[in-house]
Amino acid sequence: MSITATTQQQRQLLDLQSLDSQLTRLRTQLSELRDDAQLAELRQAGAAAVERAKAVQVQVEEHQAAADEAERVVEEATKRRNTHQSRLDADKVSSRDVQAVTMDIAELTVRIDQLEEAQVEAMQTLETSQTDLANAQAAIAEAEQAVNVRITTINEQGQQLSKQGKELTIERATLADNLPTDLVTEYEQIRDENHGIGVIELTPEGLSGAGVPISPAELAEIKKLPADELAYCPDTGAILARSALAQDDA
Repeated sequence: MSITATTQQQRQLLDLQSLDSQLTRLRTQLSELRDDAQLAELRQAGAAAVERAKAVQVQVEEHQAAADEAERVVEEATKRRNTHQSRLDADKVSSRDVQAVTMDIAELTVRIDQLEEAQVEAMQTLETSQTDLANAQAAIAEAEQAVNVRITTINEQGQQLSKQGKELTIERATLADNLPTDLVTEYEQIRDENHGIGVIELTPEGLSGAGVPISPAELAEIKKLPADELAYCPDTGAILARSALAQDDA
């Protein structure tokens, strides 16, 4: 027994198709949100910032050790020179060793000057690396903030899409309940097998939105069918809603 649908039911079938198409788009948008490319990029940037900070931290530790060692060497040389100078000032150096101690003091003074220059350079290098570390840590915080902002945006968009989806689902269920069960089943089966297209509107100008022309011979055969008998697209197999065609003929 063939399935029938009144002109009004055919129009409602088009409405059902529209709702299904909207729901499909919403599901696609929700899927894209779950796999958000921008969020992935932001997280990747955050991970890179963390790795950068780790590398700079290692440099800071190395430069800190170098600065500490430079300070230790300066203190050691200064202590040795001061000890010699104190002995010399207290006249505790024998006349035989005065010249040697005096020369040692002079050499240590020159050496301390050199060591202090190296210490300044080490401290400057340390300060530079510490600044780099502060910048790297700031980049981490900025990346984390960007990720959090994007997550908030995604959640808001997801909630909005979910709300729309619920509303459309209710509207679709109400519409489907008002149509004959066999008609809805036929439509859904065709839609599942036809890449989401279960019904197409047939107008005097051709298939609405399909871009596939109906030949005069095919159109003539379709017009021979009773108005409430389902017609199918020769190319896609989708149901042809002929309400507009019926109005034109009238």
